[in-house]
Amino acid sequence: MTSRKPAKRLKDGRSPVVIAERIRALIQAGSVGAGTHLGTVELAEQFGVSRGPVREALRLLESAGLVRVIPRKGAFVAALGDAEVRDVMAMREVLFALLAERCARNPSREDFAKLGLALGELEALARNADCTPRLFQMGTYKFVSVMYRMAAMPRLSEAIRDLSMGAAEVYGHLAMATRDMRQTELAGYQQLKRAIESRDPAAAFDAAREMHRKGVQRATELNDLLPRPMQGDVVQFKGKRRRRRTT
Repeated sequence: MTSRKPAKRLKDGRSPVVIAERIRALIQAGSVGAGTHLGTVELAEQFGVSRGPVREALRLLESAGLVRVIPRKGAFVAALGDAEVRDVMAMREVLFALLAERCARNPSREDFAKLGLALGELEALARNADCTPRLFQMGTYKFVSVMYRMAAMPRLSEAIRDLSMGAAEVYGHLAMATRDMRQTELAGYQQLKRAIESRDPAAAFDAAREMHRKGVQRATELNDLLPRPMQGDVVQFKGKRRRRRTT
Protein backbone atom coordinates (compact mmCIF):
# COMPACT_ATOMS: atom_id res chain seq x y z
CA MET A 1 0.00 0.00 0.00
CA THR A 2 2.79 2.45 0.83
CA SER A 3 4.34 1.95 -2.62
CA ARG A 4 1.11 3.00 -4.34
CA LYS A 5 0.53 6.30 -2.52
CA PRO A 6 3.45 8.27 -4.08
CA ALA A 7 2.35 7.21 -7.57
CA LYS A 8 -1.16 8.48 -6.83
CA ARG A 9 0.18 11.84 -5.66
CA LEU A 10 2.25 12.19 -8.83
CA LYS A 11 -0.88 12.28 -10.96
CA ASP A 12 -2.18 15.58 -9.54
CA GLY A 13 1.05 17.35 -10.35
CA ARG A 14 1.49 18.64 -6.80
CA SER A 15 4.28 16.43 -5.55
CA PRO A 16 7.80 17.90 -5.21
CA VAL A 17 9.06 15.34 -7.73
CA VAL A 18 6.61 16.46 -10.43
CA ILE A 19 7.24 20.14 -9.69
CA ALA A 20 10.98 19.56 -9.91
CA GLU A 21 10.55 17.90 -13.29
CA ARG A 22 8.46 20.81 -14.54
CA ILE A 23 11.06 23.34 -13.43
CA ARG A 24 13.74 21.18 -14.98
CA ALA A 25 11.80 21.14 -18.27
CA LEU A 26 11.59 24.95 -18.23
CA ILE A 27 15.35 25.19 -17.74
CA GLN A 28 16.07 22.61 -20.41
CA ALA A 29 13.78 24.40 -22.87
CA GLY A 30 15.66 27.63 -22.28
CA SER A 31 12.61 29.37 -20.77
CA VAL A 32 14.59 29.90 -17.58
CA GLY A 33 18.20 30.87 -18.07
CA ALA A 34 21.29 30.11 -16.02
CA GLY A 35 21.61 32.41 -13.04
CA THR A 36 17.87 33.13 -12.85
CA HIS A 37 16.44 33.49 -9.37
CA LEU A 38 13.72 30.90 -8.75
CA GLY A 39 11.21 32.63 -6.52
CA THR A 40 9.15 30.26 -4.40
CA VAL A 41 6.12 32.59 -4.46
CA GLU A 42 6.08 32.82 -8.26
CA LEU A 43 6.62 29.08 -8.67
CA ALA A 44 3.88 28.28 -6.16
CA GLU A 45 1.47 30.54 -8.08
CA GLN A 46 2.44 28.96 -11.39
CA PHE A 47 1.87 25.39 -10.21
CA GLY A 48 -1.07 26.12 -7.93
CA VAL A 49 0.58 24.78 -4.77
CA SER A 50 1.86 26.07 -1.48
CA ARG A 51 5.50 27.06 -1.09
CA GLY A 52 6.31 23.86 0.83
CA PRO A 53 6.30 21.51 -2.19
CA VAL A 54 8.19 24.13 -4.20
CA ARG A 55 10.94 24.30 -1.58
CA GLU A 56 11.20 20.50 -1.63
CA ALA A 57 11.37 20.54 -5.43
CA LEU A 58 14.19 23.08 -5.33
CA ARG A 59 16.07 20.88 -2.87
CA LEU A 60 15.73 17.97 -5.29
CA LEU A 61 17.09 20.12 -8.11
CA GLU A 62 19.91 21.28 -5.86
CA SER A 63 20.89 17.68 -5.11
CA ALA A 64 20.97 17.07 -8.87
CA GLY A 65 23.31 20.02 -9.34
CA LEU A 66 20.83 22.01 -11.39
CA VAL A 67 20.01 24.63 -8.77
CA ARG A 68 22.22 26.34 -6.23
CA VAL A 69 20.72 27.68 -3.02
CA ILE A 70 22.41 30.70 -1.47
CA PRO A 71 21.54 31.40 2.20
CA ARG A 72 19.34 34.50 2.64
CA LYS A 73 19.24 35.03 -1.14
CA GLY A 74 17.32 32.08 -2.50
CA ALA A 75 17.59 29.48 -5.25
CA PHE A 76 19.25 30.15 -8.59
CA VAL A 77 19.56 28.11 -11.77
CA ALA A 78 23.07 26.68 -11.91
CA ALA A 79 25.41 27.59 -14.75
CA LEU A 80 28.21 25.53 -16.26
CA GLY A 81 30.70 28.05 -14.94
CA ASP A 82 29.68 27.60 -11.30
CA ALA A 83 32.36 26.04 -9.09
CA GLU A 84 30.15 23.15 -7.96
CA VAL A 85 29.13 22.33 -11.52
CA ARG A 86 32.76 22.38 -12.64
CA ASP A 87 33.57 19.90 -9.86
CA VAL A 88 30.76 17.60 -11.00
CA MET A 89 31.97 17.81 -14.59
CA ALA A 90 35.51 16.94 -13.49
CA MET A 91 34.26 13.85 -11.66
CA ARG A 92 32.10 12.83 -14.61
CA GLU A 93 35.08 13.21 -16.95
CA VAL A 94 37.18 10.74 -14.97
CA LEU A 95 34.35 8.24 -14.54
CA PHE A 96 33.51 8.37 -18.24
CA ALA A 97 37.16 7.71 -19.04
CA LEU A 98 37.14 4.72 -16.67
CA LEU A 99 34.04 3.43 -18.44
CA ALA A 100 35.81 3.63 -21.80
CA GLU A 101 38.89 1.92 -20.37
CA ARG A 102 36.77 -0.97 -19.14
CA CYS A 103 35.03 -1.27 -22.52
CA ALA A 104 38.41 -1.72 -24.24
CA ARG A 105 39.54 -4.59 -22.05
CA ASN A 106 37.54 -7.52 -23.42
CA PRO A 107 35.07 -6.38 -26.07
CA SER A 108 33.27 -9.07 -28.05
CA ARG A 109 32.33 -9.04 -31.72
CA GLU A 110 28.74 -8.47 -30.67
CA ASP A 111 29.87 -5.44 -28.66
CA PHE A 112 31.70 -4.06 -31.70
CA ALA A 113 28.60 -4.54 -33.84
CA LYS A 114 26.32 -2.70 -31.41
CA LEU A 115 28.84 0.09 -30.98
CA GLY A 116 29.10 0.38 -34.76
CA LEU A 117 25.32 0.64 -35.13
CA ALA A 118 25.16 3.38 -32.50
CA LEU A 119 27.96 5.28 -34.20
CA GLY A 120 26.22 4.87 -37.58
CA GLU A 121 23.09 6.51 -36.16
CA LEU A 122 25.21 9.34 -34.80
CA GLU A 123 26.90 9.81 -38.18
CA ALA A 124 23.50 9.97 -39.88
CA LEU A 125 22.36 12.63 -37.45
CA ALA A 126 25.52 14.65 -38.08
CA ARG A 127 24.81 14.58 -41.83
CA ASN A 128 21.21 15.65 -41.38
CA ALA A 129 20.91 19.41 -41.87
CA ASP A 130 17.64 19.38 -39.91
CA CYS A 131 19.14 17.66 -36.87
CA THR A 132 18.74 19.67 -33.68
CA PRO A 133 21.30 19.82 -30.86
CA ARG A 134 18.89 17.95 -28.57
CA LEU A 135 18.34 15.20 -31.10
CA PHE A 136 22.06 14.77 -31.58
CA GLN A 137 22.49 14.72 -27.82
CA MET A 138 20.03 11.83 -27.63
CA GLY A 139 22.12 10.02 -30.24
CA THR A 140 25.19 10.29 -28.04
CA TYR A 141 23.18 8.76 -25.19
CA LYS A 142 22.51 5.69 -27.34
CA PHE A 143 26.23 5.28 -27.97
CA VAL A 144 27.04 5.58 -24.27
CA SER A 145 24.26 3.16 -23.33
CA VAL A 146 26.07 0.53 -25.43
CA MET A 147 29.22 1.33 -23.46
CA TYR A 148 27.32 0.73 -20.22
CA ARG A 149 26.42 -2.77 -21.37
CA MET A 150 29.93 -3.47 -22.64
CA ALA A 151 31.59 -2.41 -19.40
CA ALA A 152 29.24 -4.52 -17.25
CA MET A 153 29.93 -2.28 -14.25
CA PRO A 154 26.49 -1.27 -12.90
CA ARG A 155 27.82 0.91 -10.08
CA LEU A 156 30.11 2.87 -12.38
CA SER A 157 27.31 3.32 -14.92
CA GLU A 158 24.90 4.45 -12.23
CA ALA A 159 27.43 6.94 -10.86
CA ILE A 160 27.83 8.49 -14.32
CA ARG A 161 24.06 8.66 -14.77
CA ASP A 162 23.67 10.36 -11.39
CA LEU A 163 26.26 12.99 -12.29
CA SER A 164 24.52 13.52 -15.63
CA MET A 165 21.10 14.31 -14.18
CA GLY A 166 21.80 17.98 -13.53
CA ALA A 167 23.63 20.61 -15.52
CA ALA A 168 25.45 18.00 -17.64
CA GLU A 169 22.25 16.84 -19.32
CA VAL A 170 20.50 20.18 -19.40
CA TYR A 171 23.41 22.13 -20.89
CA GLY A 172 25.11 19.31 -22.77
CA HIS A 173 23.40 20.24 -26.02
CA LEU A 174 25.37 23.51 -26.07
CA ALA A 175 28.46 21.49 -27.02
CA MET A 176 26.56 20.45 -30.16
CA ALA A 177 24.80 23.72 -30.96
CA THR A 178 26.03 24.07 -34.55
CA ARG A 179 26.60 21.60 -37.35
CA ASP A 180 30.37 22.12 -37.11
CA MET A 181 30.25 21.46 -33.38
CA ARG A 182 28.31 18.26 -33.98
CA GLN A 183 30.95 17.16 -36.47
CA THR A 184 33.60 17.80 -33.82
CA GLU A 185 31.64 15.77 -31.28
CA LEU A 186 31.18 12.98 -33.81
CA ALA A 187 34.94 12.89 -34.48
CA GLY A 188 35.47 12.34 -30.77
CA TYR A 189 33.11 9.35 -30.73
CA GLN A 190 34.76 7.93 -33.83
CA GLN A 191 38.15 8.13 -32.17
CA LEU A 192 36.76 6.60 -29.01
CA LYS A 193 35.28 3.68 -30.96
CA ARG A 194 38.63 3.04 -32.66
CA ALA A 195 40.42 3.02 -29.31
CA ILE A 196 37.93 0.54 -27.86
CA GLU A 197 38.13 -1.73 -30.91
CA SER A 198 41.93 -1.70 -30.70
CA ARG A 199 41.57 -3.18 -27.20
CA ASP A 200 43.84 -0.44 -25.86
CA PRO A 201 42.47 0.58 -22.42
CA ALA A 202 44.92 3.49 -22.03
CA ALA A 203 44.04 4.91 -25.44
CA ALA A 204 40.31 4.53 -24.73
CA PHE A 205 40.73 6.29 -21.36
CA ASP A 206 42.59 9.21 -22.94
CA ALA A 207 40.18 9.51 -25.87
CA ALA A 208 37.11 9.56 -23.62
CA ARG A 209 38.62 12.06 -21.23
CA GLU A 210 39.74 14.42 -23.99
CA MET A 211 36.37 14.23 -25.75
CA HIS A 212 34.52 14.98 -22.52
CA ARG A 213 36.85 17.86 -21.63
CA LYS A 214 36.49 19.51 -25.03
CA GLY A 215 32.72 19.09 -24.98
CA VAL A 216 32.41 20.79 -21.61
CA GLN A 217 34.72 23.55 -22.83
CA ARG A 218 32.56 24.20 -25.91
CA ALA A 219 29.37 24.19 -23.87
CA THR A 220 30.84 26.52 -21.24
CA GLU A 221 32.14 28.99 -23.82
CA LEU A 222 28.75 29.16 -25.53
CA ASN A 223 26.91 29.33 -22.21
CA ASP A 224 29.05 32.32 -21.22
CA LEU A 225 27.89 34.16 -24.34
CA LEU A 226 24.20 33.74 -23.52
CA PRO A 227 22.43 36.72 -21.89
CA ARG A 228 22.24 36.64 -18.12
CA PRO A 229 19.27 37.77 -16.04
CA MET A 230 19.59 41.14 -14.31
CA GLN A 231 20.21 41.13 -10.59
CA GLY A 232 16.90 40.71 -8.81
CA ASP A 233 15.16 39.05 -11.72
CA VAL A 234 13.00 36.07 -10.94
CA VAL A 235 11.21 33.62 -13.16
CA GLN A 236 8.64 35.26 -15.39
CA PHE A 237 5.70 33.02 -16.16
CA LYS A 238 3.00 33.64 -18.71
CA GLY A 239 0.03 35.27 -17.05
CA LYS A 240 1.92 36.05 -13.88
CA ARG A 241 3.12 39.45 -12.78
CA ARG A 242 6.88 39.89 -12.85
CA ARG A 243 8.30 40.42 -9.42
CA ARG A 244 11.64 41.83 -8.39
CA ARG A 245 13.45 41.55 -5.13
CA THR A 246 14.07 44.85 -3.46
CA THR A 247 17.27 45.65 -1.66
